[in-house]
Amino acid sequence: MVSALKTDLEQAQKDVQRKLGRCMLRLQQYERLLKAMLASMNLKGPPEDLLAARERRAADMRKKTLGTLVKQFTGEHLCAALVNQRVDQEDGAEPSTVGVPRVEISYSFSLSSEAYEETTASLAELVDLRNELVHHLIERFDISEENECYDASLYLDRCYWRIEGGCQQLKAWAMALDEVRVKASSFVQSQTFENAFVHGINPDGTVSWQRSSVVAELRLAERSCQIEGWTPLTAALELIKKRDSAQVPTRYGCVTWRQLLKRSKQFEIKSMVEPTGAGRQTWYRSLAR
Repeated sequence: MVSALKTDLEQAQKDVQRKLGRCMLRLQQYERLLKAMLASMNLKGPPEDLLAARERRAADMRKKTLGTLVKQFTGEHLCAALVNQRVDQEDGAEPSTVGVPRVEISYSFSLSSEAYEETTASLAELVDLRNELVHHLIERFDISEENECYDASLYLDRCYWRIEGGCQQLKAWAMALDEVRVKASSFVQSQTFENAFVHGINPDGTVSWQRSSVVAELRLAERSCQIEGWTPLTAALELIKKRDSAQVPTRYGCVTWRQLLKRSKQFEIKSMVEPTGAGRQTWYRSLAR
């Protein structure tokens, strides 16, 4: 009889151990996925350094606890809709270097105010649950008693399904993040992105003249063609055509180069009669910036 009771207790203890191990393994899977997400959700630096930057963040994530990871995720990548979001440069951010292009990539999930409150509370609860399992389970249940083992077993079942729910939510976020990355990658390779990012032509057809490539070409031509501070447009266009024949007024919604110079509001324009008497020619010079 004593032997049978001992066997029942040992089996009950093994069930507790097995279920605790199941919970801990699922928590570790959750933690690994969260680390992988955070490693690439906020990257900045020169384009050629982004992969190395991700590796550095991944290495830094390995040292962090679940509680720290969750605080970082909720603090940096979860936001409530219609709440003022941080757009200012962070304190201590690296100063930009003139002439060195830098890229900053940041992802976040926007939730309704109610969903935001529920989600942050749920994540905090998950961290508390993890800490409870790691540090206090045998304080809560005396597993030297069979009935306590059964109570612990039921408790661990509830914990597992709570953890599993968190894993499924995190997996959904990870899949959404991957989908956004694919779409972003496709957009970056599109003509629309090249027009906006490289040439200053916005998707709605308007032009950001100050950062447009055609204005940059006109200013570059000034360095080689100007005479007493003014640049003959014909000489500038010959140079621009050799460098980039795609730079034409119609690309920027203009009919003529003179119209482009006026619309850009980046140059002063004047017409002068050619010394040879061949007619009038347009000259330009950059306005002070």
